[in-house]
Amino acid sequence: MRPSERGGGGRRPLDRTHLLRVLLAAVMAAACLGLPATTTNAAAAALAVAPAAATTAPIAAGEAAAACAALKPGASATAVDAVEVACRYVGWSYAWGGGHAQGLPGPSQGMIDLSDPRSYGDPKLWSFDCIGLVRWAWYKATRQDIVSERTTQSTWQNPGYAHTKFTKEQGEAPLLPGDILYFGTGITHVALYLGDGKVVEAPNSGDVVRVADARWDRYQGAFRPHTAGVFPVWEYDGLGQHVKTWGQPNLRENSTTGSAVNWQNGNGISVAVRALCQRVGERVTVDGMVNNVWTYLPDYRSWVSNLFLQGPAITPGVPSCGQFAAIGGTLDGADSNTSCGDGTEPNSTGAWTAKSTTVWGRTVELRYNGTTACAWGRIIGGTVGDEIWVDRSSDGGETWEPMLGYTTVTSGGDAYTTQWNDNGLVMRACGTNGKGGTIACTGWY
Repeated sequence: MRPSERGGGGRRPLDRTHLLRVLLAAVMAAACLGLPATTTNAAAAALAVAPAAATTAPIAAGEAAAACAALKPGASATAVDAVEVACRYVGWSYAWGGGHAQGLPGPSQGMIDLSDPRSYGDPKLWSFDCIGLVRWAWYKATRQDIVSERTTQSTWQNPGYAHTKFTKEQGEAPLLPGDILYFGTGITHVALYLGDGKVVEAPNSGDVVRVADARWDRYQGAFRPHTAGVFPVWEYDGLGQHVKTWGQPNLRENSTTGSAVNWQNGNGISVAVRALCQRVGERVTVDGMVNNVWTYLPDYRSWVSNLFLQGPAITPGVPSCGQFAAIGGTLDGADSNTSCGDGTEPNSTGAWTAKSTTVWGRTVELRYNGTTACAWGRIIGGTVGDEIWVDRSSDGGETWEPMLGYTTVTSGGDAYTTQWNDNGLVMRACGTNGKGGTIACTGWY
């Protein structure tokens, strides 16, 4: 896990139960109620509820979003941009509370709505609820968080931005694409208008972001934000990959802690951010972990230390910023970090044996270093040919990445694997008494 950047070294990583309690205690957006899933959408949702579904969806949506567009002339260029942004998320799983990391718009980890059993899987999703989707669409279109960190009801009662209001009695006629429509007697749902009676919406848990017919029997009114200028909605369009944040990172103007803070994640809820490239910047130390790699986030025009991104010290698959002349910088010197990256050599300083077992007289150990949050396997008292590796799991051992750092005893009786960052996950070590021998694994830690 990655801790907070705040003073005093930040907080220690949370275990899964503690994290869930924190999420449940946060004051987040109201659920989007009263819009039952269709059979088609329910089937689509079933395909999209895997833990990585939202974060591995393509940045440029495909055929699923083809029917999602501004369907009526007359809207401002900025409003059309807002529609385009929302349409790119058609097919993403709804996540209750998603889009509400305090101070930081964007697809974030969902929460459990205790009144809705359909939401029990939402903490495995990084996406949006109804107001979260609207917030992100209008942020991307204006580069201003005009909807901000509030509930559907509060944005109806006090929008907080310059706007034109349309009443229920005025009906559909004056509405244009990008208008923010509110539904329900108690204001329980919000969506973006497309035209021709259609909206793009994040409906409820178990469903997906979709185009739907507006429920005019439940319609209460709408707001049209006042904006000026045309903004670049998708800089570096189609480039970058989504990675998840940890802790309470500051997103900064440059790759140093002395540069201005552009955005702050105040409540520590994990956000799926689009990583364009990474480069070496200031060496940052938090809770004993050290990293000098920073990542550029084009959706925020900001930098974040990789200490606050889930994954190894250098994010796999994200190129060096040297490929982008306007950004610049390389990864030269990134290998000087003292915290571990996947596959690096083990450092025994401060390490201890977290779990152990035996196999035919050999001792198999999971070694762990609490300073660097790295683990590796060791086999002791064996013979040439004995095997040792580590497994890593994101769900307590139900599924796992097998045989990381696999190695064998080549001389003497002991061998180590390379070290692996636990990233807030659980790990175990496994060994054998020779190739094809008995496999023995430690417990998960």
